[in-house]
Amino acid sequence: MDLPLLSALFVTFALTLYVMLDGFDLGVGILLLLQPTKNSRDHMVDSITPTWDGNETWIIMAAITLFAAFPAAYSILLPALYVPVIIMLLSLGLRGVSFEFRVQTIKHRRKWDMAFAAGSLVAALMQGVIVGAVMQGVRIDGTRFSGSVLDVFKSLPLISGVALATGYTVLGAGWLILKSNASVQHFAIRGLRVASPLFALLFGAACIYAVNIQPGIRSAWGSHPIALACLVGLFAVCAGMLALVPMKTVPVAPFVFGLLLFVDCLAGIALIVFPDIVPFRVSLWEAASSSVSQQFVLIGAVCVTPVVLGYSAFAYWIFRGRTPEEGWGE
Repeated sequence: MDLPLLSALFVTFALTLYVMLDGFDLGVGILLLLQPTKNSRDHMVDSITPTWDGNETWIIMAAITLFAAFPAAYSILLPALYVPVIIMLLSLGLRGVSFEFRVQTIKHRRKWDMAFAAGSLVAALMQGVIVGAVMQGVRIDGTRFSGSVLDVFKSLPLISGVALATGYTVLGAGWLILKSNASVQHFAIRGLRVASPLFALLFGAACIYAVNIQPGIRSAWGSHPIALACLVGLFAVCAGMLALVPMKTVPVAPFVFGLLLFVDCLAGIALIVFPDIVPFRVSLWEAASSSVSQQFVLIGAVCVTPVVLGYSAFAYWIFRGRTPEEGWGE
């Protein structure tokens, strides 16, 4: 049994669920920046209240698996990504604090809403910067990072950061169309009409730029031309459907097509990067820990994953349907 491959598949699975689930509540947070009405802001926050904190479990599971199963990759990637990782963690912490404090005050709720929105925006930007920095390539010497911590602030990571924040806004708007009342739904539809074409343009620009600066990506296109072309076609179809679908009559469609956009993007990244864990430099098997460590990680994943999935499924099922005007449980 290929234990490093199984560990890498679990990391991919956890990151995919994180992007799909936490992406929409980060998007809702970003949209708070544009919502002037207090009652609408409250309704937007109420729509993510039952599930938002549990969504972040997946990124923790991915990070733990990367550390335990691929320590060599972890020791290279973390120093390369210190700055965006630290900023991202501080932003996620700000989201948690502001989420709790906004409930305790009426006078200063607007300020805490803006803090929650700022934390959401910065966290999304930093996650995109991380993706862009990894795809542009990390400089290493042997098995050690040899670049600068400021390498992450080059053109591709910055474009990727803005693209991912815009993509999360698409997911957030899709979630609000599915879950919110009429006034917030109208606001979300207007936001989606702007965000979806902007995301498609930014993602396309990031892809074209990445192909031009990274030989490993050009090589992957040569190795998988049909599969990658199909993924590009699927991305175009989903982006087109977001522009054409009747959102009020089929409210679930924008959210589903937004999720498909991200699944498509992640599939493309995985296809380009495989079989490396540090893209274009270190393979899964070169960075893998011992078989005992791999077995320990996978046993833990097998035990914990059904629990997290079960909890998440239960929460989404209990709080299915549109968010009540007065909020959940009030």
